[in-house]
Amino acid sequence: MKTTRNMLPFLLLVLAIAIAACKRDDPAPHNPYDDVDYGNGTNNNYVPNPDGITGIYESILRQKCSLPGCHDGHFEPDFRSIQSAWSTLAYARVVKNTADSAYTFRVIPGDTAGSILWHRITRGDAQLQQMPATGQYLTDAELVHVRNWILGGAKDMLGNIPVLPNNEPRILGFVAFDQSFAVQLDVTENRLDSVPYHPFIVPANTQFNVVMLVEDDSTAVNQLQVNQLKLSLDKNNFVGAATVNAYFLASGFNVWVCQVNSGNFAVGDTVYMRYYVNDGDQPQNSEFPRDESLDPYKTYSAFFVKP
Repeated sequence: MKTTRNMLPFLLLVLAIAIAACKRDDPAPHNPYDDVDYGNGTNNNYVPNPDGITGIYESILRQKCSLPGCHDGHFEPDFRSIQSAWSTLAYARVVKNTADSAYTFRVIPGDTAGSILWHRITRGDAQLQQMPATGQYLTDAELVHVRNWILGGAKDMLGNIPVLPNNEPRILGFVAFDQSFAVQLDVTENRLDSVPYHPFIVPANTQFNVVMLVEDDSTAVNQLQVNQLKLSLDKNNFVGAATVNAYFLASGFNVWVCQVNSGNFAVGDTVYMRYYVNDGDQPQNSEFPRDESLDPYKTYSAFFVKP
């Protein structure tokens, strides 16, 4: 205890020196991050190329087209962003076409005449109105920028030229009508037991139309090949099945039509349908339904000859 009392003055002296040292007005070490100018988060000096997709999007598509109720994501082309605009324009399949089905893609790189985008922003017709639908049409200067982008290869934000896809055709479905196209036959109310995936009912000895909805990513619908509807009494065997060749109907929707005669089958028969199509580039035809398709698809694509 005596030793501790003798050390007390020394400890107090050390504490006083430490406090004095803390009170010295020495400058803090330099923080290198203090020299960084973070600005306001924007680059006011950046001006996108007006003939590129970024410039066209910022000055035209976002201003005049990506409006509520227009191309704001409700339907294609989708102009909510630069990427969505480019991906739904360059080599994107046409949904609404001219009366003569003259176009396949919204934008074909290097070809304004073959791009329906150019048609839509430069003129209107009885089938399609001029865009934008608001009536605030593009100025001559704006049209020049769009034309230059298309003729320059319709490049994306990174300067890449789009590549023409070439997948096999897609069979989207069918709609069945009576001979005059006045009555739809494949509705639920006209299917066996009113079940949506059961065969639809047709009268005996009657001709009716099966309208096939198909699309392809590189070939115009009217240029697709094969286009045959096969009819079989066995849902899993179409070898030697009856074949109906389809014809193209340019109705604005680009469809192939098969004329089927129920008189070729007996009353009470359930007849299963399969459609076959090719774009001319595939080693085998696309078909639907397939062997591996679920039974509801096979019975949905069938008709029953009413007694």
